[in-house]
Order: sequence, then C-alpha cells, then structure tokens
Amino acid sequence: MRRRDILKSAGTALAATGAVAAGSTGTLAAGGSFTHEYWDGYHYTKYVPSDGAAGKPLLVMLHGCGQEPAEFARATGMNAVAERGGFVVVYPDQSSFANSFDCWNWYYDYNTERGSGEGESITSIAQHEIAEESLDASRVYVAGFSAGAAMVPNLLVAYPDVYAAGGVHSGLEYDAAETATGATYAMTWGGPDPYYQGEAAYDAMQANGVVGEVPTIVFHGTSDTTVYPVNGDQATVQAIETNDLASDGADDGNVDATPESDDSGTTGGYDWRRRQFEDGTGNVAVEYWEVEGMGHDWAGGDAGDAYTAPDAPDASEAMWTFFSRW
Repeated sequence: MRRRDILKSAGTALAATGAVAAGSTGTLAAGGSFTHEYWDGYHYTKYVPSDGAAGKPLLVMLHGCGQEPAEFARATGMNAVAERGGFVVVYPDQSSFANSFDCWNWYYDYNTERGSGEGESITSIAQHEIAEESLDASRVYVAGFSAGAAMVPNLLVAYPDVYAAGGVHSGLEYDAAETATGATYAMTWGGPDPYYQGEAAYDAMQANGVVGEVPTIVFHGTSDTTVYPVNGDQATVQAIETNDLASDGADDGNVDATPESDDSGTTGGYDWRRRQFEDGTGNVAVEYWEVEGMGHDWAGGDAGDAYTAPDAPDASEAMWTFFSRW
C-alpha cells in the first residue's frame, strides 16, 4: 500500500465525523476547524479560521503528485497562515481513478479550458464554498505545488472572473504541454516560448469574455530535478507578458521583464532572490522567488513531511502577503 493510500485509510473513520486529526506540529487544527467535504464528484478538505468564514477570502490549494489534502495542508502550514491572516482554505483531492499517481492532469486541454474537466470541478468547489460560507467572491485565490502548480496558470486564464491571483510553486507556465509525453518533456526542458504563451493566455482570456490582470507569484528551487528551474523562469515571463497585455490591452511594457524591486537574502542556509514586477499603477503584478540549492520542495514547509524545505523562506506566508494585495 502506498503512503497516500495509508493516509486515506487512516482518515476514513475521521470522515464520518467531519474532523481531520492534526499532525505532530498541530498545523492542521491551527485553532479553527479542518473538515472533510464532498462536492461535484470530488473530496476535499476545508479550513475555517476560529473567528468564522463569513466575508473572508478563499484560497484554493492544489496538491502535487502522490499527496493528499491533509498531508499537503500540514506540509505547507497554510492553515496556520489562514488563522493569522483570516481566510478560508480548501484542498481539493485528485482521484487515483483520474490519475494513477494522483497528479492533476494539467496537460490535457479538456481539464484546463473553461467549462470542462478538472478545472471546472476545482472552480465549482470554490464557487460552492463562496455560497455555502458567504465568502468574499472578489478575493478568491489559487495556489499549487508541482502538478497542482501547473494547473494554476491554466485556471487563472480560464476563470479570471473567479480567481483574483495565483501562486505557482515548482510548476510550469500556461499550457506548457498537450500530452503526458509532452508534459514529461516540458518538466525537464521547459514548454513553448513563454512570450508566445503569454500572448496565447491573453487570447484565451478574451475568448472567455473576461480580461483583467492575473497577478502571479512564482517559487522555484534552483536544484529542482523534477520540474527543472527553466520552468520557474518561463512561468514568470509568461505571467509578465499576460499581465502586460491584460493590464491595458496593449503589448507596451506596462508590465515588463525589468523588476522594480530585486532583493536577496539568506534564510536558514538557503540563499534566495526575489524580483517584483509592477504594473503601470505601481501594483506588484508578478513576483518571482528563486531559492538557491532547493530541490522539488515547498519552501518553508513542515519538517515532518515529504517535499518540504523547512529552513527555506516561507512560501505560504509570502504567497498570502502577495495575495492580500489583490
């Protein structure tokens, strides 16, 4: 039995009561409630901070391959950030029937275009929770890791009327591949030209009838040999180009590849560089964190989980700081 299946089996009894047990760090409970939910054919878990949900923002968190919601919540520590920041988090669970490795199928157009597949189901969960909990529909964000992160640019483009901003951690640019074989290639060598993909994203937004900025924060480790670092560069450039076009309808450098802020530092032995790219009104439309020497891990995650770099800068805090501006 795989680790994910063991975790699912252990959670079966908890599902009956709607509760999920906290991990050793207590980051799942975080003072609020963490419950199992079901909607539109998908299981998911939900964190509601201790002071309630009404009127609060919503963050959709998409796990990577081989992960499950409670594991991903603990690994990222996002529930604790939500308790401090005052927002609700949902963690959709990919089915093993849809992908034997529990990966989101981000490379098939059916799953990423508006109105169909996994993207529609993920968004349906968000819309259900907005209605169910009386959340602030103008402040809905989506973030992910690895395969989950690869879904994020596609969701921002397909549903810019739903998501106010997105976070791409160890992921890829918009529409980086069309097949499973192409996805494997892109994870190593990168996808198509990111400037072209930025234009394609804008064109898709126009076709969907909704055009507006899609603020994006990107995290990537320079030693990632699962989704190679070129993909972090491409996701950033694609987001810059898309936001340049979406901000005023013209390819005029309103958002360009010259950062308005470029700083660096060291956290827990990891050197990092953060670049911020502003739009014409001075808002940070794209933010790019490169973490030197980090592999395929969530920066600043829990020490007890796989795919985390607990001594790296805290990606969960950085993402919420970015999202809270939009």
